[in-house]
Amino acid sequence: MRLCGSAVSLKYIVMPSKKKTSRGRARKGRNNRKKKNEGGEQQGPLDTQMERLNIGDDSESEALDEAIKLAAAEKEEALESRAAEEEKSFTMKTSQVSTMQCYHGFVPGEDHFIIDNFGKTFLSRVNSPITGNVGECINLAYQATRKIYPEVGNDYCKMKLVLSLYLFQGTQAVIEGYFDDARFFAAVAFYLEDYITFYFEDGANDVFDAARQIELLSADQHTLVKYLRKKIPCCCLDEKYKQVKSITKLGICCNEKCSIPDRLVERRSMFYCTRCRAVNYCSRECQKAAWPTHKSYCDKHSKARTGLDSRK
Repeated sequence: MRLCGSAVSLKYIVMPSKKKTSRGRARKGRNNRKKKNEGGEQQGPLDTQMERLNIGDDSESEALDEAIKLAAAEKEEALESRAAEEEKSFTMKTSQVSTMQCYHGFVPGEDHFIIDNFGKTFLSRVNSPITGNVGECINLAYQATRKIYPEVGNDYCKMKLVLSLYLFQGTQAVIEGYFDDARFFAAVAFYLEDYITFYFEDGANDVFDAARQIELLSADQHTLVKYLRKKIPCCCLDEKYKQVKSITKLGICCNEKCSIPDRLVERRSMFYCTRCRAVNYCSRECQKAAWPTHKSYCDKHSKARTGLDSRK
């Protein structure tokens, strides 16, 4: 009984497992077919999307090209707008040149922005508090500005533009009645003219006429207008010169301890140093009193002038 029971039990155990295996295989087959069907349904939309993407390649490429062209156009428009704003700002800073009929010899070019920056930096440094006389202040201001803008300070053509810019500003200041500003621009222009001559055209001469610079800073209207009128190619100051021609021309005594107020003297009564021909005095007494301080400058300036005269 036990063996028979055990045999039945064994048979009972083995046979049902075979049925479960076949049923499991069938179930697995049905599941696989179902997954294949589901996968087929998912594959269909994916293929459709890929087809749509392939179809849309040309249209998207065209859209991209159009977007690039549009961006380039917008960038160009923005650059033009910026250039227009900078041009407007520049013209406003040069005494509203957009409303003027004449530039008095100043011809702004493509690099006028850096010329304008050089000019503004130079003037700001001239106006800064520096110990020493006016000539030394202007010279130190120029040397400092030249280090900041060597592409201007070392370029002959650009420096001529800077000079014409100051002559333009001085001339326009006279026309508008701002004579103090005109005197300042004239003195700076005179320095630059001296510098350009000696640095670019005559390297052997490094002496600057500081006395003339000081004189222009306090010049009467006759002297001021006459100087600027000679330096500009136009006739914009002709009428103004007729108006101020009757004003007595004054000079400044180069003796710093001169007792005359502001050291201003009628020019035709002044004495000048016959050796260097660069400084004037109100009297022989002032000339003698100033000799100890003038001697070194006189020696250097007279040698430079002698060399310049020999080359002529």
